[in-house]
Amino acid sequence: MDMKIRAVALLVEAAMMATLPLTVGATTTSTTWVSPNMMELPALVVERNAIGDQVALSKWYSGKAVEDAQREKEVIDEVRRQAPTYGLNPDDAERFFAAQIESNKLVQYALLSVWQLQGRAPDLPPPDLARLRKQLDDLQKRLLQALASSKEVPDSPYCKAAIAQAVDEAAHNDRLDGLHHLALMRSFGDFCRATARP
Repeated sequence: MDMKIRAVALLVEAAMMATLPLTVGATTTSTTWVSPNMMELPALVVERNAIGDQVALSKWYSGKAVEDAQREKEVIDEVRRQAPTYGLNPDDAERFFAAQIESNKLVQYALLSVWQLQGRAPDLPPPDLARLRKQLDDLQKRLLQALASSKEVPDSPYCKAAIAQAVDEAAHNDRLDGLHHLALMRSFGDFCRATARP
C-alpha cells in the first residue's frame, strides 16, 4: 500500500475511532456555559457536515475534486451580502462560513480516502450535487440566523468553555462518530475572539 494512502488511513482511523469515546459525555463540571440559543448553532453545523457525506459520494461517482474555489467564492460572497440583513458583520460571517467550508472538506477528504482504500463507496445511488448545493444554500440562511442569535458569544471570556460544551452536547445528541465530531470541532475552531477566562 502506498505510504501516503496508509498515512491518510491512519489519520482517518484515529479520528473516527479515538475522538468520540474520549470526549462525548465527558463533561466533569456542573457549570453550564451554553444558552439555549447557542445550542441551535452546532446542531445546524452537524446538519451541514452530514450533507458533506452526500457531497463526497457525489464526487466519488463524478470524479470531481473536493476543492472548488469558484463554489467557495460564491458561498462566501453570498454570506457577506446577506450578513447585514441579520445584523452581522460581513467579516465575522465570512470567518464563520470559511470554517464551515473547511470542516465540510475535511469530511469529504476523509470519506473519499476510506472509500479509496476499500475500493468501493457505500452502495447508494449517486446524489445530485445541484440538489445538495441547494440544501446547503437553504441551510445557510438558518445558520446566519443562529449566528446572529449567538453573536455576543465570540467576545465573551466564557466563549471557549461554551463552545466546548455545546460541541460536546451536540456530538452526544446526534451520536456523531469520530470523524464528524472532529469536523464539528473544526467548525468552531476559530469562533472565539476573547481571551478565555482563567
